[in-house]
Amino acid sequence: MDPNVLHLVVAAASTLAFVVVTALIWRRAQVKTVFWWIGLTLLPFGLYLLGLAPAIQGAVDTLTAWATSLTFTPLVWTGVVLAGLSALLMLGSRLIPSESFADRRAARKEAAKQPQTASGRPSSRPPATASDRRAVTSNRTAPTPTPQASPKPAQAAGSSQDAEFDEIADILRKRGIN
Repeated sequence: MDPNVLHLVVAAASTLAFVVVTALIWRRAQVKTVFWWIGLTLLPFGLYLLGLAPAIQGAVDTLTAWATSLTFTPLVWTGVVLAGLSALLMLGSRLIPSESFADRRAARKEAAKQPQTASGRPSSRPPATASDRRAVTSNRTAPTPTPQASPKPAQAAGSSQDAEFDEIADILRKRGIN
C-alpha cells in the first residue's frame, strides 16, 4: 500500500474518532475541555496536510525499535518510575480546580473583612453596629414598649421568606456561586 494513502487513512480514522468523542462530551463538559477536544480533532489532518506524516511514522518506528531492544536494568527501572511519577503529577494536576490570582486576592480581602475572635479565627457573627449597641442598652434601661399592631400574617410570611432568600443568596454570593 502506498504510504501516502496509509497516512491519509490513519489521519481520517483518528479525526473521526476524535469527532465522536467531542460530540459525546459536547453538552456535559466544560467549555475549555470541549475546545481542547476540538483542537485534538483538527490535529491529525493538520499534521497530514503539513507533510509531517512520514516524520510521525519515523518516530513510531524509532520508538518501536527502542521498546523491543530495551533491557530492564536498575537504572532503566529508575527512569520508568520517574517518568511514571511525572506523568501522574502532570495528569493529576488537571484534576485540581483552577483558581485565578483575582480569586485568591478576593478571598484574602474577604477574610480580612471578617472580624477576628480572641482565638484569631474569623467570627461567624456580623459586627455589631452602633444602632445595635444603642438598642441593647436602651432595652436594659427603658421600660418595654407597648406592642404595636402586628403585620398581617401574609405580610409576615412573605417578609420572612424574602429574608431567607436574601440570606441564601448572600451565602451563595460569598462562596462564588451565582
